[in-house]
Amino acid sequence: MTLPLLKPRNSSVPQRLFRMSDEQRQGPRVKLSIGGRFMRPDRNEHGATIVEASLKTMDIQTDALVVTGERIIGYFYTIGRIEGTVLRVKPRSFILDLVTTLVKRDRLASQLIWLANRDILNLPEDRRHDRVVPNDPRISVRYKAAPDNDPVNGHLIDVSRSGAALSIRGHFEKGEEIIIGTTPARVVRVFDGGIAVEFHGSMPDAMFDVKMRL
Repeated sequence: MTLPLLKPRNSSVPQRLFRMSDEQRQGPRVKLSIGGRFMRPDRNEHGATIVEASLKTMDIQTDALVVTGERIIGYFYTIGRIEGTVLRVKPRSFILDLVTTLVKRDRLASQLIWLANRDILNLPEDRRHDRVVPNDPRISVRYKAAPDNDPVNGHLIDVSRSGAALSIRGHFEKGEEIIIGTTPARVVRVFDGGIAVEFHGSMPDAMFDVKMRL
């Protein structure tokens, strides 16, 4: 079946939807800009951005000086948890050779297709403000319905003035009210390895920088 031609934003040239055939599922690369964090073997964490991805590798932009062959574990907004080995180091980025299961690979394929088609379809970005990665990403989360329970520890992936993405373990439901540090928020998305939340009020400009504490 032939797909209809769709016009991308700010362009008069029609484009077809990005599709991935069975033969192409290992090859195509998608340009991205997804914030997150990754951990090196010394257990130190660093902010990073995925700028290009396929089902086999990811190009990850960071100021951290990684070494070819070292093991990397990361959490990125929308994508969730990733794991792999540094294949090649470039100026201010590195290529990660992904280690995935068949289930994770199929999920990643669906995510990449959605991300590739998002601009073509003029879908909302879900990010109404610029996002930053805090210098200290550690955070504790409490369920608002059970404030006396022990908090769940996690890490901030990135933060905007209106919400945040967290890598965290535990059972969370969309719409659930939680408290991140001292900041009340509502869960708006649950993804592999974490959640995305919306704050009850926008963060003031004076507080919005890499030194912030929620």
